[in-house]
Amino acid sequence: MARKQQKPRQRKAHCGQKRAQRFFGRTRIWTWETDREIGSTEQNAVAVARTIKGWEPLEPVVANAVTRHRNSWIVCVRALCWDGAGTEWVEEEVRIMQNQRLSEFNDLYHDLRAKVLQAQRYDQVVDVGWIAGTWLKDPKDEELTLVDLGASSKARQLLWRQVDHDYQEERKKELAAA
Repeated sequence: MARKQQKPRQRKAHCGQKRAQRFFGRTRIWTWETDREIGSTEQNAVAVARTIKGWEPLEPVVANAVTRHRNSWIVCVRALCWDGAGTEWVEEEVRIMQNQRLSEFNDLYHDLRAKVLQAQRYDQVVDVGWIAGTWLKDPKDEELTLVDLGASSKARQLLWRQVDHDYQEERKKELAAA
């Protein structure tokens, strides 16, 4: 009697999106408005990923890839504040985004930035920026507020005021064109 012929085992199709979610499962990206290249309006972003060795920096190409893949993000727009006498604090607005690209974050940033600045005296703001972190199970596991604040200084505050002035002018143009 002949043996029954078995069909070859079928494997699941490769899903690049799922692989990217696992790979970028614990990633942080942040920037401050004053952190720019000289003579450019492009902000420098810092990206790190959690590995068994701790938080390790990501290459710019990899960081750019993180922003293009859909993930679950906790996004925190924060203002570093300083009273000039040595007291520092952070004013923040946090939002949870599920299954979205961080590159789709621009409109949300404008809204959250406005809320953060409304909650604080303008003369106490040193810098404004955002930080975003991916999360796997619970977004509350990510404590992003105090990550890489940098030093408060009058020079940083003056630079931010110039950047904020340019930002306000650009927003007026964008809103007028819309």
